[in-house]
Amino acid sequence: MPHIPDPVMQLTCLDASLAIKPVFDRFQSVIITSGTLSPIDLYPRLLNFNPVISRSFKMSLTSDCICPMVLTRGSDQLPVSTKFDMRGDPGVVRNYGRLLLEMVTAVPDGIVCFFVSYSYMDGIVNNWNDMGILQEVMQHKLVFIETQDVVETTLALDNYRRACDCGRGAVFFSVASDVEIL
Repeated sequence: MPHIPDPVMQLTCLDASLAIKPVFDRFQSVIITSGTLSPIDLYPRLLNFNPVISRSFKMSLTSDCICPMVLTRGSDQLPVSTKFDMRGDPGVVRNYGRLLLEMVTAVPDGIVCFFVSYSYMDGIVNNWNDMGILQEVMQHKLVFIETQDVVETTLALDNYRRACDCGRGAVFFSVASDVEIL
């Protein structure tokens, strides 16, 4: 469909027990670990198996690590949205860029900025560059960008993590469905 940038068709198995069945069939012992499997007693029923051992360990973080944000208006009170018909609006582009700039000046560590597609991310980053917003962001944080090249993205993500670990902080531009940062 030439009028739709980056068309993607995703097929999804919504029954997790079907998806994991080949793993259980092939291996005698399977260990399932995660930082987010909660409540833990739900998963044997969802995945249709009887665990031999099930353990849950308490975890505490010294500070809040995730702060998702939904934005409907910019600082100039203009509506902002990633709806297809509003994406290219200069006010929307500017307001998202100004928000990112405000965030990089306030957040001491890492920021992940999600986009709806690679082409939208490329267009926004180019617009922010033309507006001078990207240069202002880079005065506060290093910027890393996910690409469709797996090796390049792996290196960018590793460098993003290292920048955060050493206290410099960074921004990682990513397409929402393709990255898990833990």
